[in-house]
This record gives sequence, C-alpha cells and structure tokens, in this order.
Amino acid sequence: MGYIEGKSRYQTQIICLDEYVGKESVCRIIDRFIEGADLKGLGFKRAVPKELGRNPYDPAYMVKLLVYGYEHAIRSSRKLEELTLVNIEVMWLMDELKPDFKTIADFRRDNLVPLVNLLSEYNAFLDFCGLFGKQLVAIDGTKIKASNNKKNNYSKKKLARNIEHSEQRIKEYMALLSESDDMDEACEANNKIKEYEKRIEKAKGYLNSLEASGGNEISTVDPDSRLMGNNRSGVDMGYNIQISVDDKAHLVAAFDITQNPTDHGQLSNMAEKTQEVFLKKEITVLADKGYYGGDDIEATEKLGVTPIVARQLKPGEKDGKRFSLDKFVYNRDKDEYICPEGKQLMAHSKSKTKDRIFFNKDACQDCPFKGECLGKEKYRRIVRKPQNDILDRADKRYLENKELYKLRQQTVEHVFGTVKRTMNGGYFLLCKKEKVRAEAALLLLGYNIKRTKGFLGVEKTMELMGEWEEFLNARLIVVFLKTVSPLHFSGKFLWA
Repeated sequence: MGYIEGKSRYQTQIICLDEYVGKESVCRIIDRFIEGADLKGLGFKRAVPKELGRNPYDPAYMVKLLVYGYEHAIRSSRKLEELTLVNIEVMWLMDELKPDFKTIADFRRDNLVPLVNLLSEYNAFLDFCGLFGKQLVAIDGTKIKASNNKKNNYSKKKLARNIEHSEQRIKEYMALLSESDDMDEACEANNKIKEYEKRIEKAKGYLNSLEASGGNEISTVDPDSRLMGNNRSGVDMGYNIQISVDDKAHLVAAFDITQNPTDHGQLSNMAEKTQEVFLKKEITVLADKGYYGGDDIEATEKLGVTPIVARQLKPGEKDGKRFSLDKFVYNRDKDEYICPEGKQLMAHSKSKTKDRIFFNKDACQDCPFKGECLGKEKYRRIVRKPQNDILDRADKRYLENKELYKLRQQTVEHVFGTVKRTMNGGYFLLCKKEKVRAEAALLLLGYNIKRTKGFLGVEKTMELMGEWEEFLNARLIVVFLKTVSPLHFSGKFLWA
C-alpha cells in the first residue's frame, strides 16, 4: 500500500479562502461584530476616507486584526504583521491585506479611546442577548506587569542613597588622583568622576520633580506605573486591573486601571461603573476582604448597591480568643458593650464624639478572668469609631450570606487566569495609563468573545448579531423620525 498523497504545491489551483476557515472559528464572530459596529460613532480615525491624499486602510480591517491577535495571545505589532502573511484566518479577515508593523502600531496608538469604546459596544450586544444577569457581580483586582523595570523606578530614599554612594565614589577617585602619577589611571579617574557627577545631577533632578509633584516615586520609562507586589513574593512595576464579572455567564461587565497596589477604595468605583453598563442601580456585589473599608462600603450602599464584603479582622481581634474585641457585642438600644461574661461596658463619651470610649472599672476589678482579658491595662477599654456602625452592618450582611459569597471566587478569579495564561496577558506592551487602558480593553474584549463562543456557539452568536443589527437600525429610524417630525410621531415602537 502507498501513502495518502497530497496536491502538488506547484499546481495552480482555484481556491476560496472561506473554505479554509472553520464554521466554528472565532474569527467569524470577530468579523461579523466589527462589520456591524459603527466605527465612526465609536471614534475611530479615518472611519470615513478623505477625498484627497493617499488611501488609508479601512479601520475595520485594523480592528479585526488587533482583536483577533489579542484573543489569540498575539499582541506584538511585528507578530501581527507576520500573521497577515502566514495565517489563513487572518488572511480571510483582512481580505489578504498586509499592513506593516508600523501601520499596526500607529493605528493602535492613535485609537486608544475608540478601542475602549469597542468593549462597551460588545457588552451592549451581550446585554441584548440576555447574557448579563444584572443581579449579582463579583469584583476583584490583579497586578499586571508594566512595560518598565523596577531599576528605572526611584523613590526619595533610593535617590538619596544613590547620591550618597556617588559622592563617596567621587571622594575615592579624588584620593586616587592625588596619589597616582600614572597618566592612564588619572585619565580613567577623571572620567569616573564626571560620570558620577552626572548621576548626582540626574538624581537631584528627579528629587526636585518629586518635591514639585508631591509624589513618592518616579519612573523614567513608564511614569504612570507603580511599584507593586507580584505573585513571586517580590515587587515589580505594574498596574492594578479592576474588573467586575456578572455571575450568569461570567462575562466582564466593567473594568478600570488603578495605580494603587491595594484594592482599598475601589468597591464603590467598580459598583458605579457596573451600574452604568447595566443601566440599573439595584445589584449585589461580592468582594474579598481587600475591599473592606467603612467609607467605601458606605459610598457603595449610597449608590443603591448591596455589597457583600468578606470580613477583615479589626485591630484587637484575634480569632479563637475568648476575649478578643469581636467577642464584645455592641447594644445599640442601650448604647453599651456586653463583654463575653455578660458585664456591661458603659459609654464615657458623648454620642456625637468622634472616637467614643466604653469601659466598666468595677466589673473588670472583680472579674475572675481579668488575667486572661487584660494585658498591662487595669480595665478593658473599647474605642468605637464612626465607621464601626458601617462595618458592623457589613459584617452582619456577610455572615448572613456566606453561601452566596462562595460564588465570588468561581465567578471572577478564573478570568484573570484566562487573560494571563491563555491570552498571554500577564504584561503590558504599551506605556502610560491611557495606553494600558486600551490594551486591557482589548484583552477583556478577547476574553468576552472567547466566553461568548463557549456559551452560545458561533452559529447562535452570528444569528443574534443579525438581530442586534436590525435592532440598532430600527432604533436609528425611531431617532430619525423623532428628529424630523416630532409632532406627528406616534411613539408606538417597542424598541424606542
């Protein structure tokens, strides 16, 4: 028996690229979505070609290439250029156009805001499909490495240390100059002295910039990135990416880029961004203890959102200890604390005092457990801060919804795993916060497309995109009729 034989590579053939692209290929979703999107309305440059000058590439082609690349873990403009030469699916998407890497990089740089808007447009389609439950979301943050190195980051302490080191080295070379008669050594020492003087001048310039800005650190490559802890028990330059994920299909509803290495203060921010996407106020948000903070929880509640935040130990609390602070229960009606032995600790501050103090000297004096409860103090004092009311309410809500809270991890954390591992999104290629935001939007758009394909399949997604386009066109007609003839418009369109 012989081998299965292929066709000769030198034989001229009539082929159709569409036959080489699988019916279940994600590139079909990308193509249909971009073709139906209003690129001009989203803000893409050259969405309408000019009458004069050289013809540009249609932005639709460039957007398809970027979205396909980020969805397939290929982000470098040079590698994207290579895709147009070797990848059948990209040839199909691009109609065999082959822009060079500089054109690709420039297009991405010149359309930062529109690329973020593209994610919002796709999320509007997902909402139309009913893939957002709009009831329960989980939020979390992760650090992604910036296009920067910690060696290019300077704090005041590091700069002062560098100046001190350079001055010491200058003294050493000055001493060498005064002792040495060798011309070569003297010339080398002079060069070193000039080099360290330049370092001192540069460091002092950075210090002046820090003093003027009031900042704590400065970076020479990506000035917006910050020093943050990484998952390798070290620190690196990066950004903190915040996302909210709807629990129905685990799709990313909203995101933000922060320079704060912690998640403090981001609960209300992400809740509000999610409300804007859902056009709905009443939602429940799940968050881990990194978001635990009285002011932030209160701000979230004022938005109409129900936050369920994991309880974080307050100062003075120790799990398992009988007389830890959390075992003292505040009685709001009587305005007093009840200790684990049932004794009352009365208020010794006015109700309007910021930090109120509660204690009972007599009860502590006669208590048989004072050796276990007290340290060096003669009696137990409890300080109640204004935030305690909010935190007590949050703790109660968390304890009542522990089963619901368990959904947080399985809803949001796998998203970061997919973005970082499957999509190679563990680092950014671009510098500065605005560019990083566009790159993050492309990564999350790629994730949502990937998730949509898995949840609906290509055929169903394409069908719904057709209905989505009809819906948008009908809405445009309604807007047009209202504008042209508002007096004769009946207003009976259900989609208006």
